[in-house]
Amino acid sequence: MTYTRSTGHTGRGRQMARGAAAGAVTGALVAAATVLGPGAAAAPAAPAPEVPPAVTATKLADGERLEVLPGEGATQPGFRIVSQDGGPAGRYAYALSGDELTVLPTGRTGRTTATRTDLEPRPGQTGGRSGPSAEKSGRLASPSSAPRGGMAGSAAAATYPVSFSVANSVQETGSLMRVWDSTTWQPYDIETEQYALRGTASLPPGNYFALTVYGGYDRPNYLLAKSFKVTSAAVKVTFDQAGAKETGIRTDDGSVTRTTAAVSASLPNGQIMGYAGGGRSQVFVTPFIASGSALRIHEVQGRKGATRQRPSPVRYDLSHTFERTVPADPVAEVRQADLAETELTVRGGGQYRSGFLQTVPNTPYGGVYLSSNVPVAGFLTEYVTPGQSFSRIAGYGTHTFELPDRTLQQGVHRGESVGRAPYAPTGGKKYVASRLRDELVLYGPFSVSDSDGAFGRDAGATQSYRLSADGETVTEVTGKPAQSPVSLKLPPGQGTYELVRTVTRDGETPFSRLSDKLISEWSFTSGTTTTRTDLGLPDIGFRVSGLGLRNETGPTPSRVIATVNAPDGTPRLRGLEFSVDGGTTWTPIPVEGSSATAEGEVPVPQNTRYVSLRATGSDERTGTTVRQTVSRAFAGPAGVTLPPRTTGATAVSDVTVNENKPLVLDGLARGSSAVFPVQFTATDPSGIAGGSFLLYQGAYNKPDAVLADGTAHCRPVDATTSTCSGLVSLAPHTELGDNALAGVWKVAVAAHANDGQGVADQQEAGAFRMMRKAVLAAADATPEPVTAGGDLTVTSRLTASDWTDEGYAAFAGQPVTLQFRQTGTTAWSDVRTVTSGADGSVTTTLRAWKNGDWRWAFAATPAATAASSAADYVEVK
Repeated sequence: MTYTRSTGHTGRGRQMARGAAAGAVTGALVAAATVLGPGAAAAPAAPAPEVPPAVTATKLADGERLEVLPGEGATQPGFRIVSQDGGPAGRYAYALSGDELTVLPTGRTGRTTATRTDLEPRPGQTGGRSGPSAEKSGRLASPSSAPRGGMAGSAAAATYPVSFSVANSVQETGSLMRVWDSTTWQPYDIETEQYALRGTASLPPGNYFALTVYGGYDRPNYLLAKSFKVTSAAVKVTFDQAGAKETGIRTDDGSVTRTTAAVSASLPNGQIMGYAGGGRSQVFVTPFIASGSALRIHEVQGRKGATRQRPSPVRYDLSHTFERTVPADPVAEVRQADLAETELTVRGGGQYRSGFLQTVPNTPYGGVYLSSNVPVAGFLTEYVTPGQSFSRIAGYGTHTFELPDRTLQQGVHRGESVGRAPYAPTGGKKYVASRLRDELVLYGPFSVSDSDGAFGRDAGATQSYRLSADGETVTEVTGKPAQSPVSLKLPPGQGTYELVRTVTRDGETPFSRLSDKLISEWSFTSGTTTTRTDLGLPDIGFRVSGLGLRNETGPTPSRVIATVNAPDGTPRLRGLEFSVDGGTTWTPIPVEGSSATAEGEVPVPQNTRYVSLRATGSDERTGTTVRQTVSRAFAGPAGVTLPPRTTGATAVSDVTVNENKPLVLDGLARGSSAVFPVQFTATDPSGIAGGSFLLYQGAYNKPDAVLADGTAHCRPVDATTSTCSGLVSLAPHTELGDNALAGVWKVAVAAHANDGQGVADQQEAGAFRMMRKAVLAAADATPEPVTAGGDLTVTSRLTASDWTDEGYAAFAGQPVTLQFRQTGTTAWSDVRTVTSGADGSVTTTLRAWKNGDWRWAFAATPAATAASSAADYVEVK
């Protein structure tokens, strides 16, 4: 997600800047990495009505996507990384140097190359390429393009070849290398070899400071520095990996470990270079001294063994800066007792799910958002570096909530909540409607804001507008992304208009069934203007007391508070209603309160799935009126356990996962993924518009784990039938991380008809087995040979592929059968069955009578494959 940075502004100003800049960014935000530019000015508090700059996207060498949003004015452009399947993005080295951003995937099992993109420089920015760059903003350059740094002011100077290499490294990997004049901090390019730690540059005489960043799969990652001088001859510069020291932040809580981290060097000219992401990988840096520079560490820690399916209930958010000097032991030590402690309640609107929390320290040099999984419909205990301001984004699925910037001091602090229903835009400044001449520009990107005031978006939400005058439609716009501005033409002159905005969200999404439709209806008077004029349209916000973690009502009646917001006006609430049948009938709520705010009690019957809210209000100063409806504002007692739903003649069938073969996850290195297909058939007389699928274990409404949910691509077979399919990428160590999740998984699928009415939502449309590979060690029979009638002991050991760590782990408590094959025969016969021990061992003793082979056999279970040991021949004397 793109973020604009400010200094000397309030946290709310920064939050509004994020909202304005990110309005054009869509897609999954789980584990998104975002570089923040140093010293950028904040955007105006109200989002500008003009169309935001477009996102420039390109696929990286590892298949993930780099998205760039050019900056405006003094705002530094930013970037984010989006994974192929919406899961956590990988690890990256990055360099922001002048107007050039370079991103290199690291820690991959295959070879990857860097991606370079031009960014529009901020006015007055030092370094970088000279000359205008606005025409090239966001365009990608090949990794082999000509050197650009250092051209300004150096064309006439004599230059000398400089070669760069890394000593004492055994890694075969690519790297990022950059060099600066350490007097002026003018940047220069280093042309690197794609798969080697080597590079070259051509530099004029002077004193220089160079950095390189690289890493390998599940190996240490390095940020190495080197100072050197160019006089009148070629120079060889060697970074010494052996001289690097481990860096990070260490706590006294032995139950936690690093979840992710960002380590970067910032330079006096505001440029940065570093490494972000990486799970438990170590990071090593070269101790150095450079005036005006710093080594900045942001580290997130969580419980050992936590995964996306089992989010850590504890999150350490730690920040430390080594100013000017990187010491010989660059590890910061912190005690839990010295941190700030608080609690975050994450509420949801459907299934219990895993969500994410992203944070970044607010510093003049910016930083990178770090993401970790958090429980949805649950609680998170946070330990935070005291006195440090953090910007924060929370969310799940396609939903994001922007929490206020926060600075906590040492000690225990009152907790906060995010995701409390109703989800409805509110607060006046969150919605902009302005007129210039006869053009009406409307901008309301916050389609899923919560009632605690966190700005929110649903990347999948759409919006439509209908503008009328005297009962006749003037213009209509439909199907636009909810976060995009919309422009409507008005008749010239003065007039009274009715404007209806409808925001539509997918209410059948398992993890978010609430606020599926938000309808705002205004009546206002406006005339032709010569300057852009804000119409100041009022809106209405709702708050409901007594809701549970999934925003459901409890045994006592809920109280609803409605507030009219009229920017620079005189707000008045005129009516409040609720509906328990989807808006077919409405019941007035007896209210009490002020002219702008009122509250009343809502009796919710036990069989109610959802409660919708509607309120009317006005701005007494301007005469503008508003009616705001929130469909499914919150859940009733029956709203958290919805049954499957079929509307019309839509149907789904023939659901398969991995082509109906068990999914055996074995032999995958940590971080590697298995890719498999999901497919089903959907039919409707009008044809199929689209579909989706969900893989889960346990109960649909409260699953033990959710592996993947995504859009199915539906390809028509004929006018009524489509084949819908999708691919799932699964890294078992990072996304499952728990051997207990092996076994039977279920498949939920949904299909939507072309007529907009038919829906087939089947929660248990199919099942598949996700299995560990079982292995039995070779049978060992002793003694050999054995006397007839004597005791013979046969042993083995049962293990299975380990999803917590690499390799194989003991498979305890499993029935394993000893089998015998007499010499001269081919058939095996079962002798006896024993249970594997805590270490997976199996052993039994019996009397020996005949020559033959002995082996152990394990029958397949839903969680593990069958296995047989190698046989051991025993001669009986």
